Amino acid sequence: MINNISEFLRRVDQFGASYKPSYGYGEVQFKTSLGGLLSILLYGVSLAYLLYELILWRSGQLLPKVTSIATEIETYALNFDQVVIAEFCLRRHKSILDQIDPFEPENMVLLPMLYKVVEDELQTPTPLLSKKLSPKHNMILIEIQNIELVNNEHEELDQKNIEYTIMFEECDQTVLPEGWSCATEERVKEFFSQKQNQLYIKTFVNQYNTSTKLLDLIEQDYYASFDNKTTYFTQMSLETSNVSVDTGFLFESIQRHEFPSHIMSYTQQMDLDYFTHTFGKDVFIVFELELGTLQQTTFIEYPKVSEVLANIGSIISFFLFFSQVAYLINEKSLEDKIIRSVIEMYYPQFKNIKFIQNWYTKVVGVKYQDKSVPFKKFMQKYKDLQDIARQKLCLTNFLYEISRLQFIIRSNYDSEILSQSHNIGIKLNILESSPDPEEKSEIQQINKVHDFHIENVDDQSLEEIRVHPNNNNPQVTLDVNAQSVLNIEQLQKPQSLFISKSNLQFSNTQNNEQLKLNDEDFYILMQNQQEIKFENSKQQSTIYLNKIQDGK
Repeated sequence: MINNISEFLRRVDQFGASYKPSYGYGEVQFKTSLGGLLSILLYGVSLAYLLYELILWRSGQLLPKVTSIATEIETYALNFDQVVIAEFCLRRHKSILDQIDPFEPENMVLLPMLYKVVEDELQTPTPLLSKKLSPKHNMILIEIQNIELVNNEHEELDQKNIEYTIMFEECDQTVLPEGWSCATEERVKEFFSQKQNQLYIKTFVNQYNTSTKLLDLIEQDYYASFDNKTTYFTQMSLETSNVSVDTGFLFESIQRHEFPSHIMSYTQQMDLDYFTHTFGKDVFIVFELELGTLQQTTFIEYPKVSEVLANIGSIISFFLFFSQVAYLINEKSLEDKIIRSVIEMYYPQFKNIKFIQNWYTKVVGVKYQDKSVPFKKFMQKYKDLQDIARQKLCLTNFLYEISRLQFIIRSNYDSEILSQSHNIGIKLNILESSPDPEEKSEIQQINKVHDFHIENVDDQSLEEIRVHPNNNNPQVTLDVNAQSVLNIEQLQKPQSLFISKSNLQFSNTQNNEQLKLNDEDFYILMQNQQEIKFENSKQQSTIYLNKIQDGK
């Protein structure tokens, strides 16, 4: 059961590793200084762009995706608690000396009245009295705040339409509180005889700031000119916005905001008698404030980390496209190096050949041991050798040459000799060396613990190769793994390279030396050989490794 589970897990492993043969000693990938320079430049630019985009993203400077649509709302309410929605004051003209302010508490010319309109019915008005001065015009400032606007198209009983009307009418002393008084008729005439009487109007709305992710206060200013002969009437329709903001890092995290976003104004001049018949007094300026039926629904989605990384990855992929140039250069250099190494294997004098190149790596001369060589003839010969070396490096050519060698060996030796080569190898003499005193004590302790394992081991199974003399035959036979027997006399001198001395028991000393395999056979045909020296004392070996030569 456990083996089946282990085998199943092994089969579904998606992180399997493959062995990559090295083209040279310790070198799996061919690298050059030019490739290193391009790597620093390309990866440096990519890292800089990555940091740049991440900084822009975290600071909110990357533009979000915004989707907006206008929708009609049938029932909606908006409160302005402790929030000023509009301000009024007389515009200051520097050209008019001793300009009269119509809202002075001691000499009021115009009385601002706030009417609440519920289902088209006027409620008891509230006087808007103030002593606050406008910082811009230095005139008395009238503010409208703490109101609620309701729009109900269905006329439901529990939700009534609520609007507000602001009227600037002639002063009425009965409405004023103690300490406040209306202006005299002479002052009223003097006020209306001024060159310019303009009411400064400032309204406040909100706007969502995509950079700071906060609501900004937006001011809208305009002026209304009025006189004592007509009524200035303005209908102010307040439009709202419903903004849903997704600021999630990886998943959605939505925040919703509702706020007044715009005021639409519709202005007209009316006869003074129009409001006089209704209210029994002169009304010079009228503002009707209502909630509009259109709402701007907006969805703002900030870039998530996945989108940012995808955008960065596409740009970096474009940068790294130029790395293909370095790859092609390294690939060509590696091919030239390997081809020359193959040629040097067959023509050792090539190791002393030196190519002279100009500034753009074109070969312009050839020297052998500091002596010039006929350039054209040599390059033609070198080109022919390169073509042959390329063919020799093909996998099919490798297999072909090995097959030819197999046929050559088979034509000289019996197939039984070749078959027995699978069971022959170099003896590891280090296993028979005497351990140090400390190691010996540890081995004795381990042997005591595992005696029951040793007792169950067959002595015959401890021997991999055993040689038995044959009394009936003067020839000596070799028993390999107790499976096949090889006649020693069948071995010619060149055929006896793979028999270990420690596994042979016969009297012929000369043949004994010929059949010996040692550690030298492990590396003797390597291209970059290592010099190894063995000391026969106590079957221990001391290895001296020389530096691997460059081979160039």
